[in-house]
Amino acid sequence: MRRFAIIGSLAPSSGNISLEDLPGHGRIDVICRNIGSCLLLSHGIRKDTEVVVHLLGGPGKPRRIRFTGNKITGLRADERSIAGRIRKILSEPLPPPGVWKEVSLGVSHSGGPLAVTLQEWRRLGVHLYTLDADGLPLDSIHETPSDSGYILGDHRPLDDSNFVGPESKISLGKTWLLGSACITIIHHWLDNQLGSP
Repeated sequence: MRRFAIIGSLAPSSGNISLEDLPGHGRIDVICRNIGSCLLLSHGIRKDTEVVVHLLGGPGKPRRIRFTGNKITGLRADERSIAGRIRKILSEPLPPPGVWKEVSLGVSHSGGPLAVTLQEWRRLGVHLYTLDADGLPLDSIHETPSDSGYILGDHRPLDDSNFVGPESKISLGKTWLLGSACITIIHHWLDNQLGSP
């Protein structure tokens, strides 16, 4: 399984978002592009991929939304459509951390910050990688674990206390890229390492 943790440090965790102004709501537009890059192929869905979006901008406690490729149906490529799914979830009562409530096929939500997701992944034996310009070059990794998770920050630095150590940091180069581009590069690299989806 390929897993992606996407951070939305300013994205609202509850309330309402306008589909007419996605950038003005904690850059929900960027989050939706990242979800699309994680899950969508030209004519289908990556069945081997899961993405957990972390909405940390309040009001209220952090919320996580999980999209599971081998279960989800009807996911379209446009940002507005993906944002519509997120908007519906934001009106739902927040489940406690560690409790996932399914809201539609392949889409569920739970409370908790990034640290809770990483605890869950570690219990499953997921090998964690953080994207970091100062990490090891991606192509220096010669053995890819079958279950790996990739953490992508936004414009704010990630808290190092969440991670295993410097050996888990990987770099796609010194130039900061869009999150959606980073996801595409990781998928391309994994497809070449493990075979196409």
